[in-house]
Amino acid sequence: MKSVYTKSLHELNASRVAEAGGKGASLGELMRAGAPVPPGFVVVSEAFEQFLGDNSRRLEVDRIFAELDRAELGAKDAAARICQLLKDAKMPAEVKNAVDDAVRRLGEKLVSVRSSATCEDSGASAWAGQLETYLNVTPEQVVAKVRDCWLSAFRESALAYGSTHGHGGRRFAVAVVVQQMVASEVSGVGFSVHPVTQEPNVLFIEACLGLGEAIVSGRIMPDQYIVERDAGARFDAIVGAQREGLFVDAQGRSAWRQLGEDGKTRKLSDAQVVEYAGMLSRIHDHYGHPVDTEWALEDGAFQVLQARPITTLAEEYQQPLVPEPDFWQHIVRRPMTLLDASIWAHWLDSAHIDDKIGVAVDQAMSIQDEGGMANHFVPRAAQDAGIDRVAELYGHDRPQLIEILEDCHALYRASLQRIEQHAEEFQDIDAAADFLSNVAQHTTVFPSWVLLAYEKFGLDDPELRALAEGLRSHSLYPTIEHRLIAPLAARATEALGFSAPAEANKVVTWQELHDKSIDRQQLESRLAQVRAGRHFLFRSIDGRDSVRFVSQTGYLLMRLARQRKVVPTTHPDVLSGHAAWPGVHRARARVVMSADGSDETINEGEVLVSIQSNPALMPLLLRCGAVVTDDGGIVCHAAIIARELRKPTLIGTGRATSVIRTGDLVEVDTFAQEVRVLERVP
Repeated sequence: MKSVYTKSLHELNASRVAEAGGKGASLGELMRAGAPVPPGFVVVSEAFEQFLGDNSRRLEVDRIFAELDRAELGAKDAAARICQLLKDAKMPAEVKNAVDDAVRRLGEKLVSVRSSATCEDSGASAWAGQLETYLNVTPEQVVAKVRDCWLSAFRESALAYGSTHGHGGRRFAVAVVVQQMVASEVSGVGFSVHPVTQEPNVLFIEACLGLGEAIVSGRIMPDQYIVERDAGARFDAIVGAQREGLFVDAQGRSAWRQLGEDGKTRKLSDAQVVEYAGMLSRIHDHYGHPVDTEWALEDGAFQVLQARPITTLAEEYQQPLVPEPDFWQHIVRRPMTLLDASIWAHWLDSAHIDDKIGVAVDQAMSIQDEGGMANHFVPRAAQDAGIDRVAELYGHDRPQLIEILEDCHALYRASLQRIEQHAEEFQDIDAAADFLSNVAQHTTVFPSWVLLAYEKFGLDDPELRALAEGLRSHSLYPTIEHRLIAPLAARATEALGFSAPAEANKVVTWQELHDKSIDRQQLESRLAQVRAGRHFLFRSIDGRDSVRFVSQTGYLLMRLARQRKVVPTTHPDVLSGHAAWPGVHRARARVVMSADGSDETINEGEVLVSIQSNPALMPLLLRCGAVVTDDGGIVCHAAIIARELRKPTLIGTGRATSVIRTGDLVEVDTFAQEVRVLERVP
């Protein structure tokens, strides 16, 4: 007779999440997709509800969750109260009998027991590592481990994660997956879309020796294999120096083992990388959306242990929003609004360029990042042309180059005086934009070219350098934007009936004001997008401007940075690592050495520096501004959580906790894949 409390995996599919949880339902779906999945069964969510017991106990649990939802109770105190309430709760006899019977029918000497919450592995939240997993469980231990999985839903880190992702009020239940234990020689994870750059044609695989818990825990440095879809056997391999691995010993117990030189070699052969990449593509096609999988290799054969949606992809990740990265050169990252960026794009165009500077730049792009900063790009060839122009002047007519820079200083002084004494002269946006372009190309752009040429060609000319650095040590364009441009834009959009003229510079371009090609409805629509947290992507090509607002831009900046491999650095105050979520964040560091963060505190926005980014650190992850770790790969559980929280994260620096001290001022720059110590505490 079939039990109402257990279901075999082959009875399940993706539609059975309410019964089997995200993990259990997906394993059943994987079987239907023809993937090799170890046999097993699910202790369904109804068993969890029975465990919670009578109405009074359930009502009390729900009351605690309600207080947590209303922020009347913290996750730590809520966990303690629920633990006290359930500490003596026994598994109902009918549930225990059903589990024991399913274990006998499975007939395995060792199994894995894994939590499968009904809100887990969804398209919105992965719950990566928040609920409990047990390996190498004997048949007589299964009932106790199922109970422990249920209770793990109420520990502090899980409550903090659930509250952040809208799963308070106990709007979930916990099923449990029991499967044949795979004593893997090699394990790993596979993403059918690159999780950081979000390239839809790139598969990302991480691999380690031993059990996969080593990867998802963030404790080791795995291999990375970056595979181009439909490109045959072409891929990049980045070998991780894995110091230790988790293996099943002769007694069926999991034990960590030092690896020595074995950990520094490739974990998968070329043929195995291609084989799993093909399997990953087929799973992606079956599900019809990008997937994050876990796998194991035993006796040379792959087993798929999990598949879930990738929760952090942008709505627009498949759209060709930017051209090929080799075309573009990143110039600078500055606090500019859309209006400011649109004028910047025309500083050096054919309509504004000064003959003395001599290089017109008729293409430009600005991308606003999630820190609200504008990242500016020009064609690589244009940047090179500017530097070559300086080198040509220096080589053939140094006095003219010096004269140009002296004229730039004179223009700076005259422009500053004009702004301070005659700002009222500027009555329209075109005059102000032309003024800004003239000032900026002479006092900002050209001096920058001089300094770049100075470094590139190794010039030894103190006078030249002093003149250029004198101009670059201060800039007029922020003052011009604030004093002239923004008020004129506000006045123009107010005349159109725009509801928030003070925010006009966030939603309109100079060209649109010049052409009178924008109306109130467009302005209001853009304002709604800005207030919803979307970011601008601006391009100007031969005088034609385009702008759109998108849900994410960090992955686009990662693509343009062309960073996949870590570039080692020898600078004592700079560490390299793998970017797990894009962004730039500057703040004081908080070094946390404990694995669970118990009794640790962190101030809002500080950079969390830890040995590994353990999911148990969830309360600290919620408050920090960025994450830096010694160990781990970019698809470990905590890296997935950091991506869901959109925290800039740099994984696997190797020595962050020994180089950085609490209180140091650091800058995490994942586009450069670096963390820099800017100021050390005494």
